[in-house]
Amino acid sequence: MGRRVTMGEGGTPLVESCRIGAKLLGARLAFKLEMVNPTGSYKDRFIAAELEHLLARGVRVCVATSSGNTGASLAAYCARYGLACAIVVNADAPAAKLLQMEAHGARLLRVTGFATSPEVTEAVFADLREFTDGGRAALVVSAFRYCPVGMEGVKAIAREIVAQAPDVAHVFAPVGGGGLFAAVSAEMRRNSPGARVHAVQPNGCPTVLNAVRLSKSVEPVESATRLSGLSVPFDIDASLAVRMLREGGGEAFGVDDTEVFEAQREMLREEGIYCEPAGAAALAGARRAVASGVVKPGERCVCLVTGHGSKDTASVQSHITPAGGPLAPDAVQQALREWIA
Repeated sequence: MGRRVTMGEGGTPLVESCRIGAKLLGARLAFKLEMVNPTGSYKDRFIAAELEHLLARGVRVCVATSSGNTGASLAAYCARYGLACAIVVNADAPAAKLLQMEAHGARLLRVTGFATSPEVTEAVFADLREFTDGGRAALVVSAFRYCPVGMEGVKAIAREIVAQAPDVAHVFAPVGGGGLFAAVSAEMRRNSPGARVHAVQPNGCPTVLNAVRLSKSVEPVESATRLSGLSVPFDIDASLAVRMLREGGGEAFGVDDTEVFEAQREMLREEGIYCEPAGAAALAGARRAVASGVVKPGERCVCLVTGHGSKDTASVQSHITPAGGPLAPDAVQQALREWIA
């Protein structure tokens, strides 16, 4: 029996919308709060399953690629279980995610063009495959193509949704590499065949979108999205996601970055949900689905909130109106009167 690896991940809440759903869907909207996992994202489910598998094989060194959340999760779990950890990230990855990785002792390798240029990204992956093929380390990538055992852990999201909302009709999942969508779609088909799982991808990195819209295979793109967690410019699990879309009857919704940032602001101000931009992408897709008639009035919808707002504090800061300087003690009442007027 191998060592059990856990930090209490999974079992995340499904919370009903208080305000946004009433405007969009007649109060039939709910949010699956994956951002309350131990390190702040759904990637903890993947890392727990993958690390348990790797420890059973005697692996003591992990090398990963990440836009932020995989790296933060891996760094934390490696610190807990005594593994060495190195992570390749884009040079412009959010500072808060890099801080989280470094705080747990990970070695960071910031590479210009990684996760935006398909040529650079593919070249880095080739180097990492060569490095890890010798057995000196395990390559950890949150994708079925690289780590199918770990991705099995992600499928629990779908089982939990079905248990929490048996009448679910639509699930909206953000798409970067495609693995999250593929995992949730596959498991929903087994546990709730009538529900449709929809892919939501930035128009600025349309690997899945292009394949679906043009009825062709996945081709690399030059990523222009500002949503770091969804910037994957070539096929990791995108082809698998496209196949699952076609077989499962889901739709692919393209969203602009501005739509996602507006959805993030809505979730912050109207639902009290402190999420990063990628965690708000599902809501932007749900809005498009309602507008296009894919979602009918009264149908139950679930949006996956994949990452915590602490992951990208700059994006949260952009929604804040500066409070101004400190007040003199005798100015408090006047300031409150002006605020309430």
